[in-house]
Amino acid sequence: MRRGLPVDVPVDPDRDEARDWLEEELGRQGDAGGGEPPSWLEDLIEWVQRLLRDFGERTTGDDSTSGSIGLAVIIAVVVALLVAAFLIYGLPRLRRRSRVTGDLFGEDDDRDAVTIRTAAERAAAAGDWTTAVVELFRSLARGLAERGVVFTFPGTTARDFAERAAVVFPDAADRLRDAARVFDGVRYLGAVGTREEWERMSALHADLSTARGTAGPSAEDALAAGTTPAIGERS
Repeated sequence: MRRGLPVDVPVDPDRDEARDWLEEELGRQGDAGGGEPPSWLEDLIEWVQRLLRDFGERTTGDDSTSGSIGLAVIIAVVVALLVAAFLIYGLPRLRRRSRVTGDLFGEDDDRDAVTIRTAAERAAAAGDWTTAVVELFRSLARGLAERGVVFTFPGTTARDFAERAAVVFPDAADRLRDAARVFDGVRYLGAVGTREEWERMSALHADLSTARGTAGPSAEDALAAGTTPAIGERS
């Protein structure tokens, strides 16, 4: 049985033993989970560790019983905060944007979605609709990956991305396929982008950037996000 903080905690633990319990618990919580804890939690852990050091110095030579009770109170408060924090942030990759880099439709691209979107807008402002629609489609794909919804892997095509995104956003399925068709046309078939295509893709980008989706991710994307797809979800 883990010694951490057992259910049957002694009412009056030894001061050194109580400190050991808390430090072990902090160490386990720092290593737990699938991602980085929120910054405020890291600050809390640092504050508690500093408090423990100060507590140890101030209670040296003091009554061990009162010192143990005081430290036990600290343990109870901190553990309650840690449990609450990890109940909330247990799946940090799915609850906030993460750093996503690497292959993006055949090119190594380490830019985030906002940076790519900015490049698309600059191209559109200059009237370069071809570059604008290519970059905007890339921004759409990178943004969904940062949210843990739809991922791109080496070899992922625009059409494959659109089909998997359509699983999550079925109401936008036709628009996603249209955007993929535009991307393939200007990227590989020598087509010239148009303002109308930019406007359609820009509206899609805006809609999906805040949409929650009416279906779960495909099995492939669910596995990449570290979750288990529901029974019956298509792959």
